[in-house]
Amino acid sequence: MLSLVIPVFNEEGAVEDIIRRAHAVLDTTDEIIVVDDGSTDATPGILKKIALPNLHIIRKPHNEGNGAAIMTGVHAAKGEWIATIDADDTYCPEELPHLWKMLQENNADMVVGSREGLKLGKPLHHLARELLRRWGQLFARQQIADINSGLRIVRKSLIERFTSQYPKRFSLHIVLTVLAGRSGARIYYTPISYGPRTGISKLSPGILGPWNFMKFLVLIPWVSLQWSKKE
Repeated sequence: MLSLVIPVFNEEGAVEDIIRRAHAVLDTTDEIIVVDDGSTDATPGILKKIALPNLHIIRKPHNEGNGAAIMTGVHAAKGEWIATIDADDTYCPEELPHLWKMLQENNADMVVGSREGLKLGKPLHHLARELLRRWGQLFARQQIADINSGLRIVRKSLIERFTSQYPKRFSLHIVLTVLAGRSGARIYYTPISYGPRTGISKLSPGILGPWNFMKFLVLIPWVSLQWSKKE
């Protein structure tokens, strides 16, 4: 059984589209868990009107962060496998069946959608992502194609293994990728499409972009060191 976790914060422009498209491609035995992380726009009202089988909505009264929202969904999930996708229309839920097939064919612990199109973006952004990817590889002890892709499928026991290391805000996927690789997990990457987001970015507008990049550079060796003490 697959449990798709969708963290949501003020995504009134895209959240219903993502949910319905995901429901259309998932198996009837799968579940969709939407975690509304204290949205203050029209998102809560939109979610209340969506009536789909196997759709579960968790409403948080206050915003706690993307990482905390994902783990709330993970802990509530009934499936052995956890899929994640953002609610801003940048990822295509139609690619989930391909990731699922690849995971089964390779007996993988995690399959990550690699956003090849990002290489064609702004040179400075590409350079920052490439530096972060190579820095992550050093500590993961594995090759990494996309360190922070939000479209992936992972074994539930694997993502829960590192619960104590995840920041509440952004970068759960970075920590998961690095620590899963460091722990010897079987990780595969497959190219996916990636488009412009609907709505305003919460991660990289203005000075937040460089600031978060620096935080990620520090976060990777920090969590690696903390996990090494437990190995």
